[in-house]
Amino acid sequence: MYRRNNVCGALAALASLLLPHAVAAQESAPTVTIVEGRSTIISGAHGLLPASGVRLSQCDIVHTGPQALMQIELEDAGKIVLGPDTRFLSDQPHGGEPVVGPYFMLSGWAKVTVPKRDKAPPYRINTPHFSVIIDAGVVALRIAADGGQFFVEQGNAAALENASGSRVPVGTGRTFSRKAEQGKSTLTDGVEATFAKGMPSALRDTLPAMLANVKSRVVQPKPAPDYSPANADEWLNADPDLRRCFVDLRVRSAQEALERNGFKVGPVDGVLGPRTQAALREFQQQRGLARSGQLDQETLKALDVADRR
Repeated sequence: MYRRNNVCGALAALASLLLPHAVAAQESAPTVTIVEGRSTIISGAHGLLPASGVRLSQCDIVHTGPQALMQIELEDAGKIVLGPDTRFLSDQPHGGEPVVGPYFMLSGWAKVTVPKRDKAPPYRINTPHFSVIIDAGVVALRIAADGGQFFVEQGNAAALENASGSRVPVGTGRTFSRKAEQGKSTLTDGVEATFAKGMPSALRDTLPAMLANVKSRVVQPKPAPDYSPANADEWLNADPDLRRCFVDLRVRSAQEALERNGFKVGPVDGVLGPRTQAALREFQQQRGLARSGQLDQETLKALDVADRR
């Protein structure tokens, strides 16, 4: 475990499938290099325990625990440090201008370090309130239900307003803030007191680059014993642009639960086809539910119960 006193001195196309985490992922994929505390990676319909050397696939989700810390590194020497109670998605499907990512941060704290690179695309972090574009520099970011902020420690960044699409340059030593209920943003000099006070201690220090030590490893993450598909519920309605990641998540989870309980669904492919619908009707009849063949809330709840037995 990396203690700060030792280190510093211490978010796929609609038809694509959310596959289980691939151990033979490309070397260029974001790689988990430091893990402290308890966290979970949600990969497709699977919950996995992160470990140093695990590579993240497109649409993999990271949930960090209350006392957790995770560092993710990229081949260009970029680093993303996730603080406690953070919800983060790797490589959101994106059809716009070239970017690294984009990643999606639903809530929590992160510190993003982007090195100077020649003619390389910027990093992009999408959030429910705005997007952050970083060409090079260090940015600390907080996202909550009531809004978000980011502070540029070094370099230059920009905020993209979700509603208007306007671009707001944010230079070194400035803070961009947006409150959800007010529907407007502010740009201030320095770091705001509440932002500085709330920042986790893990993000105040610089963790060492560890990618060279783990990049040759082939790591098979272990299943998370307390994972339930319900853990992904907060993502399903988080943002319309995430739909391509999650359109089949509930279907895949239901298919796997049905298969484990003896109902034949055909391929576990995230498609609510005739065989899956027939299996659902059998299951619903067995449980005394309406035989709709659809994944209504009652059926999802019953499948989740069956899945934990």
